[in-house]
Amino acid sequence: MTFIFIYGTLLPGLRLEAQMGGARFVAAAQVLGRLVDVGRYPGFLQGDGLVTGEVYEVDELHLARLDVVEDMVPGDRAASQYWREQVTVAAGQLHGQPVQTYVYKRPVDGCTAIAHGDYRRYIREVGRES
Repeated sequence: MTFIFIYGTLLPGLRLEAQMGGARFVAAAQVLGRLVDVGRYPGFLQGDGLVTGEVYEVDELHLARLDVVEDMVPGDRAASQYWREQVTVAAGQLHGQPVQTYVYKRPVDGCTAIAHGDYRRYIREVGRES
């Protein structure tokens, strides 16, 4: 089993939430990083801010399906849109727990920063559907 931190369209109530079916919710959490708006979804980048999301426990088959959803090409970081990396929970009941998350690997020039790091809040603020 793997702990995965999600922060965007996979969250409950958002466009790709069905992809998390069968995953076990563990806790709300924040990790160090920053978000940018890259179109119909956010991109997570390493950084000094806090990104708000949720941690789930998934098995290896589920993780492999999420890799496909996130356009991660196993063994080829350069060809991947997102790459699954380990981060550490910075806030919440899982503080200090290592988890995996999907880090955006494409250029972000011209993308809007999501300064507060909360994608659900951001899409409400800009009036966008998930």
